[in-house]
Amino acid sequence: MKELSIQVMGEREHEISELLQSLELPKIVSKTVACLASTTEMTSRQLEAAAGIRQPEVSAAMRVLRKKDWVVEREEKKKLGKGRPVKVYRLNVPLREIVETLEEEQIASKNELMDDLERLRKLA
Repeated sequence: MKELSIQVMGEREHEISELLQSLELPKIVSKTVACLASTTEMTSRQLEAAAGIRQPEVSAAMRVLRKKDWVVEREEKKKLGKGRPVKVYRLNVPLREIVETLEEEQIASKNELMDDLERLRKLA
């Protein structure tokens, strides 16, 4: 029988995930970012276990993160050389930069809302 060590999200990662969600980042993306921010790199299986999400959700989160250019993906052959290669992910930018990007998006959104309210006030 093999002995495996599995990483799971701790309090810090849960807090990061919840805060990212409050900034309108989808839940699975938030959990993925929180996990990747706490380590150098993770396989898709490690992400599944750590974030408590299923494989299709890992793939969906990675599509979002690749589109934003926040993650880098590589393939690694399995030790026995059989089957598909394992995908290994790491953040392409530091968490601080992700937060800054989200902050800019939130400010732009709020400014747009304020402009709309001002136009409404003038029309009223």
